[in-house]
Amino acid sequence: MTSKPSTRHPYAAIDHRVLDSPAYAALTFSAKALLTMLTRQLTKSNNGRLQATYKYLQRYGFDSDNTISRGIKDLIAAGLIYRSRCGGFHQGPSLYAVTWLSIGSQREGLYLQGFKACAWRDWQPAESENTPPKLRTVSRKNEERITATAAKNAVGRTPKTADYEYVPMEEEGVTLSTDSGENGAGAAAKSGTVGGRRRGLDQEAA
Repeated sequence: MTSKPSTRHPYAAIDHRVLDSPAYAALTFSAKALLTMLTRQLTKSNNGRLQATYKYLQRYGFDSDNTISRGIKDLIAAGLIYRSRCGGFHQGPSLYAVTWLSIGSQREGLYLQGFKACAWRDWQPAESENTPPKLRTVSRKNEERITATAAKNAVGRTPKTADYEYVPMEEEGVTLSTDSGENGAGAAAKSGTVGGRRRGLDQEAA
């Protein structure tokens, strides 16, 4: 009597405690997809030998090495995976382990001294990047040190349309005009009184 073929298929499982963690919630969707593809490779003994090469992941919709590299960086920072071997020339691909499971029995050639079980529990959100930058007190323009725009704006300016007022000044009985349409120098130059009076005094002194 022949046995019935098994209808059970392999599956990729991630613990609910991982899915419910703040570290997982903070991941980008591409990083979450990458974690699923790493988990898909798991067997009873190969945790620590998971790979994330472009050749392997391309068939699952990963279209660039940059997307994979960012995903790996995010997963390591979140404490969800650990790089158990750095790949390179003649060394094969980098290898990884998920941290909610123990390392498998296939440990030869792996660097495991830094592995920490369930490292995702220690994840903390990064500080907000929306902190307003500090205002500069000085800036450079045309090789000259000048005050910054914020500092210049803090000083009140006279509107361009405002008339300039000159204080009346008397000298030897001569009064300069305070008319806003003429400045004092222009009025004195037109009348010639001040200059003439000064020349007269100089002649008498001589």
